[in-house]
Amino acid sequence: MYNRMDEQQTSSNSNAAGFLLGALTGALVGAGVALLFAPKTGKKMREDLMKQYEPIAQKVSSFASDAMSRASEVAGRVTDRASDVVGRATDRVSDATDSAASTLHDAVDAGRSKVNHVMSQAQTSAQTAKSRS
Repeated sequence: MYNRMDEQQTSSNSNAAGFLLGALTGALVGAGVALLFAPKTGKKMREDLMKQYEPIAQKVSSFASDAMSRASEVAGRVTDRASDVVGRATDRVSDATDSAASTLHDAVDAGRSKVNHVMSQAQTSAQTAKSRS
């Protein structure tokens, strides 16, 4: 459930990023075309370019900062979830190992008990046979 929500949020962020990048590119191209067709001096054109560049640069910088912040948050959540999964898996493996060791120990004890019982019966049978002969 969380993965689907993260994927949808990531997809939504990607769509928003694509739209913003397209809008900024369109604004730059439009500004460039407008400047090329407007007769201005070199100094005036540079001033106009700087006026148009600064807000766009600030928006791009803000967008990049937001994207980095969100990426950092997502990375933190993924790290936390991965750590939880690894911890649970480690606990399960440990429990399974303990259970297997206990079962093996019980089987060895049962085998020893059976061997001792058979040996005792064999000794009793041998003594009985010896005393009858």
